[in-house]
Amino acid sequence: MTAHWIEVKDGKWKLRSEVIAFQPVSGEHSGDNLGRYVVGLCERVGIMTKNESKVRFGLVADKITDKMNSNQLHTVTLDNASNNTTSCEVIEHQHILRGLEWDAQENQLP
Repeated sequence: MTAHWIEVKDGKWKLRSEVIAFQPVSGEHSGDNLGRYVVGLCERVGIMTKNESKVRFGLVADKITDKMNSNQLHTVTLDNASNNTTSCEVIEHQHILRGLEWDAQENQLP
């Protein structure tokens, strides 16, 4: 899993990218299985817990500040595989089970 973010220092923006988690996939490369792996990796690196998710759908006017919150899952970027929609639906379902929000349609960047 690779994270991409913008680091702002002294008013200058710098695109950052780093591998934050890696795990071999056992079983089928189905959307359900891959979605569960994504959720597990997000839990492992602290993006999600059983009762919290550091997600953002975008900037809300009253939440715009000079300092953006870090560790936010905003968009999942995927290749063209047909199982990607199902993977995102699994991520969304896990958020719903935890009483949280994440939209599989809005937050998927194919």
